[in-house]
Amino acid sequence: MDGDYGDWPEKSWHPTFKVKQFVRNGETDSQWEAVLRDQRHHAKVKGLYLGLFQLLAGHLGFHRKCPLPACRRQRKCTGRRAEDDWSFAFKPMIPPCVPLEEGIVEAMRAEIRAEVRRIVAAADARDAAASCQRPPEG
Repeated sequence: MDGDYGDWPEKSWHPTFKVKQFVRNGETDSQWEAVLRDQRHHAKVKGLYLGLFQLLAGHLGFHRKCPLPACRRQRKCTGRRAEDDWSFAFKPMIPPCVPLEEGIVEAMRAEIRAEVRRIVAAADARDAAASCQRPPEG
């Protein structure tokens, strides 16, 4: 596995997106590798965002009226929209059970951002506490 993502397993809790393919136009090898690395990262981030949206949609009960039978059967959001349909902002990263209404989508995006901030703050606090408990070097 690519070392860019630490020890994340190949099969993770979040969905995956295809890595967008580009035609090489005279870039040096190092420039081209940077383009490919950026596209792999972008695909991973889109998958993470869809995964967070699915978790929130499930928590809010959207799966109960989802047009996809699998979500209703599994009692959680597992659906996704077409990856290449950007006719609505963030559409590929919004599960099909979530109405494409700006107010609903923006409220859910705000909640995802707030939750990510809470997770990061908790991790920072754990790191700070751990660094205070380290014995002095020397």
